[in-house]
Amino acid sequence: MRRLFMIGLATLFFSGCMGDVAAPVEQVPPERQVEAAALQADVLSKVPAFYGDYQPNPHVTDDRRLGKPGEVIRDSNGEAEVLKATGEQKQVSAGPAELTIRESKMLRYEPDPGLADRYRKFTHETEFPIVKLFVEIRNTGDEPIHFDPVAMIVTDQDETLHWDEEIYLEGLGGEIDPGEVKTGNIGFILDDANAQVLTLHTGSADGNHREDGDKVEIKF
Repeated sequence: MRRLFMIGLATLFFSGCMGDVAAPVEQVPPERQVEAAALQADVLSKVPAFYGDYQPNPHVTDDRRLGKPGEVIRDSNGEAEVLKATGEQKQVSAGPAELTIRESKMLRYEPDPGLADRYRKFTHETEFPIVKLFVEIRNTGDEPIHFDPVAMIVTDQDETLHWDEEIYLEGLGGEIDPGEVKTGNIGFILDDANAQVLTLHTGSADGNHREDGDKVEIKF
């Protein structure tokens, strides 16, 4: 009888163990994966004050709270990781147009597959480095002007990026009324993430994309 009792206990024990091993692992659905990844934003910095009431670009991952190399965030537009960043602010004037670069970052960006067509005209890679600047443009004159914040960017790796390759497309160029201020992002896909120095050539205050405009150097 005792022997039967011990056998019964052993059977229950091993049945319980097998039940634990065989228990299915619950898979987190994609929408919860994005939500879980976004939770790490709790440990990131606050959005810098100079962003003001800027609304995130609907086609690019919101990186406003990323400021240090290695920081990563993911949202419905994809995943962005800081490769390099500088909070040093730069200012340059082109006639009455005053351009202030509030921050500069180099990001590793992996767009959501649903946005692939948007970037295919620039690259066929599924992830790539981008250089991204948050800028402020002010008309300090008494007349409306036409100004584009960038005619081209040249890197110290001999890479040249022209105004028509800009990916954010936030309408920062065009006419600016006297005293008007525009803020937003400009960004370009890079071939070489080893760049340490960027030279930005502004457009002119008459709206031309000339390549001999005023220059500002950004060092990471």
